[in-house]
Amino acid sequence: MTLPFTKSEVNRVDNFPDLNAILATEQRRQGGVWKLLHRSFWGVLAIALLIASARTARVDLLQFWQRIPTVGEWLSRLFPPDFSELPIFFEAIWETLAIAIIGTGCAILVAVPLALLVARNITPVQWLATPLRGLLNLLRGIDTAIFALFFVSIVGLGPFAGALGVAFHTTGSMAKLYAEVLESLPSEPIEAIEATGSDRLRSFAFAVLPEALPGLIGISLYLWEFNVRSSVILGIVGAGGIGYELLVSLKLLDFPRLCTILLLILAMVSLIDAFSAYFRQRLN
Repeated sequence: MTLPFTKSEVNRVDNFPDLNAILATEQRRQGGVWKLLHRSFWGVLAIALLIASARTARVDLLQFWQRIPTVGEWLSRLFPPDFSELPIFFEAIWETLAIAIIGTGCAILVAVPLALLVARNITPVQWLATPLRGLLNLLRGIDTAIFALFFVSIVGLGPFAGALGVAFHTTGSMAKLYAEVLESLPSEPIEAIEATGSDRLRSFAFAVLPEALPGLIGISLYLWEFNVRSSVILGIVGAGGIGYELLVSLKLLDFPRLCTILLLILAMVSLIDAFSAYFRQRLN
């Protein structure tokens, strides 16, 4: 059989450039240029947005620099701290902790059934999941302090308004995170329990809850830790706790008293962080 090309001709053909490879290389080069232009556009837009925000916020670095000596003077006046009102401060610290505990506890009680209704893989009422997710987004979108300020006008000044504010905001965040944990569970154990003829309650008790419990507890501890820090601020809006004493010290410029309060807040937050981190580590 005679070949249509000689061996030398075949070698010359093999040495020809691959047009498809050239075309692909050119497309990548052009795509790289367009990608660079696209990124440059978003970078310029981000810088413009930053400059516009700085102007709207009236950022004045020169004025801040000129006021630094005042900040240094105030810091020097913090010491020595004044421990003469420790019993009052300890009572206020406990009030802050109570706000966080009650608010988080109430949120857990409400968030669990809401998460079961919102989680797409186990909800018994599919059409109800979407409006409930909208409700959770609303609760998460309103800050704890705003909720507390609203409830102060309803139930009056004091820690009860703070606990309600923590409960409402935390319910939205907690139910959403609970639902994400439930949706991430493997479906095989749930299907195996349901195949035995068990109802939804038994399926949840024996298949869903054991798998999801460590994640749910970890989320609860994290949000409680967050709520302790948030509860400190609630005193500013009249919801009681150590935040109220902090506000009084700031208004009176009583720096030794302020230093004592800050030290107590630091100790409380540090202990809560260590406690929460320890238990979350034990769950893993």
